[in-house]
Amino acid sequence: MEIRTPLIAIMVSIILLVIYLRKNIPQLISARIFFVFLVSVFACNICEILECTAFMLIDEKSSAAALREVTQILYVGSLLFSAFIMCIYIYAKTTLKRAVSNLVVVITGIPALIAVIIAIVMGIDVGVNEWGYYYNCGTAVTICYAIGFTYVLLSILRVIYFKNRIRKDSFFSILSGLIVWAILLIYQFIDRAMQVSAVAMMIMALILFLSMENPREYYERSIDGVRNRDAFEMALLERMGMRREFFVVSVIFTGKTAVMSNSERSEMTDLMKIVGKISESHVGTPAYLFNWNTLCSIVRNPERVETFMNIVNNLKDNEGKNYRLTFSVLELPKYASEADKALQILTYVSGEYAFKQSSPNLVIDQAVVDKMTYRNSIEDVVRTAVKEKSFDVYYQPILSVEDGSFSSAEALVRLQRPDKGKFISPEDFIPIAEKCGLIQEIDDLVFEKVCSFIARENLQAYGIKTIEVNLSGNEVVDEQTHIRLINKMNKYQIPPDFINFEITETSYINNDEVFKENVARLRESGSTISMDDFGSGYSNLLEILKMDYALVKMDKEFVWSCLDKDKPENMRMLDYTIKFLKDFGLHILAEGVETMDQAKILIDKGVEYLQGFYYSRPIPEEEYIDFLKAQKGLFAKGE
Repeated sequence: MEIRTPLIAIMVSIILLVIYLRKNIPQLISARIFFVFLVSVFACNICEILECTAFMLIDEKSSAAALREVTQILYVGSLLFSAFIMCIYIYAKTTLKRAVSNLVVVITGIPALIAVIIAIVMGIDVGVNEWGYYYNCGTAVTICYAIGFTYVLLSILRVIYFKNRIRKDSFFSILSGLIVWAILLIYQFIDRAMQVSAVAMMIMALILFLSMENPREYYERSIDGVRNRDAFEMALLERMGMRREFFVVSVIFTGKTAVMSNSERSEMTDLMKIVGKISESHVGTPAYLFNWNTLCSIVRNPERVETFMNIVNNLKDNEGKNYRLTFSVLELPKYASEADKALQILTYVSGEYAFKQSSPNLVIDQAVVDKMTYRNSIEDVVRTAVKEKSFDVYYQPILSVEDGSFSSAEALVRLQRPDKGKFISPEDFIPIAEKCGLIQEIDDLVFEKVCSFIARENLQAYGIKTIEVNLSGNEVVDEQTHIRLINKMNKYQIPPDFINFEITETSYINNDEVFKENVARLRESGSTISMDDFGSGYSNLLEILKMDYALVKMDKEFVWSCLDKDKPENMRMLDYTIKFLKDFGLHILAEGVETMDQAKILIDKGVEYLQGFYYSRPIPEEEYIDFLKAQKGLFAKGE
């Protein structure tokens, strides 16, 4: 038996162990199993050195000859144990639960235990080759080698069968290592004097370390001490597989806007480092970067959840001038029995839901899950509607105070559920469409339907002078917008002055130059531009000063607040606003008119156009045509 090979293997094993322990105390089940495998490889090579030493120093006729048999059994047993651990590791990597039950470990380990017992009872024979090297042989050794080879073979077959459960690059790495191991085992069985098992296990350990179990690959490079999203998903998947109660704690960094400067990004990174250290030192669990603004930690003890929450809530305000820390808790598997569902909930809460909340602490309960489910169902409907072009356009007549005619109308997009059930409110599906990057396609579909309707029904014949069409903030900052809109008007031979484009501020316009270019080109073609929803969101005085609008539409909530009978002082705001807009040369339209009293007050204040349920709800194309026919009949009678 030659001692150089196991010595080299021991050195490599020690290096891997030092690197592994220096950077990581294994948290994942698969990582802990890999750690055991590294230790078993190390132990196997120690046993091989002890066996070699015993054969060199102890004569078979010596009184200490029994020690030689002990070292033989230890060596063969450690070989079997390493193959057994590898089999368990492969199981952990390929099972959907990512957890290994005690029953699986016991059943898998029974053959190895039986083989070791046989080796102890029957003993291990010793042979000598032509160069004078000792090697193990006999029935017991053959049985042990056969069972060890079976473990490796079963691992190969499982990896191939469940290859879809492993990343493609990892699949080829694991499979290559196992095949090399199997080949070297066969070679050692044929040529007993060549002890290559140590080399086989060393190669397998290196392959796994470099391709899958290198702890550095699980850390976020930009934030010291914080693990990345891949590590979180693996940890979550394993924890879900245990079917035991635990909590996912999220610290969500909600800033003023989603667009950050370099200094703000650096500030958030520093804050994340602090929270990460809190998670490690006070809660005893690593922090994971779930997405750009959220750190997650997996906690088993509810008392530690409360401890974590108190520490985060006590962070001083000067730790982050531009960020608010929102602490959320998700109990699992109570609110999600599968990892994918849990990830959906966490994504929803750390995204749009957290930004709508004012509380620093959020407990994710069934109500939040239901909101997410409803939100996701809307997204599914929106995506299907875009694909099938199944949006409807409704028209809400607008009264011209000057002549009492309904010479204009606003085109409003409507979305009905596929089962022809209730309509989904635009306030629900428009923000979702914006977040999904579908709003431009929706705007284009709506404008296509509007142009087609105008041309098909010849609306000018009914006295219609203008149809108002909404343009989202996302679309007005697209350099191709004015080209698309003008081409559609030309396609249906719609006079550009027949279209008034309303700029809606559901998205913040962050590219003024492109915005101004689109508005200028549309205005040059003959269309007019108005500001929608004045008095809410981003539609404010600054925007009026930046852009040459023709008309301003006062938001219904603003109008209702100004006309609130319980707050008569608010009327001064209405007077001031109307006077300012008129002095600035702008036409004014008031939305949300629902009563005759509201209409009279607004008319007396000088508002030129009125829109609201008092005159008509938004109605589909056919009903709108009937409305126009009825109005035309009234004018014909002089009423």
